[in-house]
Amino acid sequence: MEIKRLSGLDLSAASSTLLLSGNEVGQSQKTSILLGQRKSSTLVQAKKDNSSITIPFPKMTEKPEWWWRTLACLPYLASLQMSDVGFYIQPFAEHYQLFGDLIYFVPGAIKRLPQWFTMTYFMVAYFGVVKKKQWPHFFRYHVIMAMLLETMLQVVGHSSNFFPLIHYNGTFGIEYWAAVAFMYILILLECIRCALAGRYVKLPFFSIPALAHTLFTVEGRYKPF
Repeated sequence: MEIKRLSGLDLSAASSTLLLSGNEVGQSQKTSILLGQRKSSTLVQAKKDNSSITIPFPKMTEKPEWWWRTLACLPYLASLQMSDVGFYIQPFAEHYQLFGDLIYFVPGAIKRLPQWFTMTYFMVAYFGVVKKKQWPHFFRYHVIMAMLLETMLQVVGHSSNFFPLIHYNGTFGIEYWAAVAFMYILILLECIRCALAGRYVKLPFFSIPALAHTLFTVEGRYKPF
């Protein structure tokens, strides 16, 4: 009888141990699931917060002097002179005789600047003007904006050649490259208008990088304004 009682006690103890271990496993699984949900919600919230990050424009208490507004227009004219807009419009002007004289009114279409001048200009403008806080931020912002626009034009020019219909000798190449050139000229004219008005030009995908180049140092420290 005692042996039976002991065996019964052992079985009850073993079953209770199994139940406790099962409950612990269930609780640990629930805890891991809750932690995973919290981590995923945290990551989603962090992604939402990062997607909404913006850099505010410096507050302008007064309108810049006329000479700063005039100087802020020069980078856009230099960008137009150094760009390939003249090459993009030339086939369009030759194909449609109505626009044959248009080529003479586009800077850089007839006389090109040497290659070394472009590299020297970008190095001097970036390290000598954009990264120097001694210059007014209004002027530095328009300098880097002109450089970003000219760089984007080069990216569009090289990437478009991979498409058979719109590459330089493609079926719609003449019209496409002329549209790219005219769009680029219109964007530069808008930038010049804002510079002459003493305002920051606000372009999607370009304003935040321009502010980052002018308000951050190379080490990543934020410059107060």
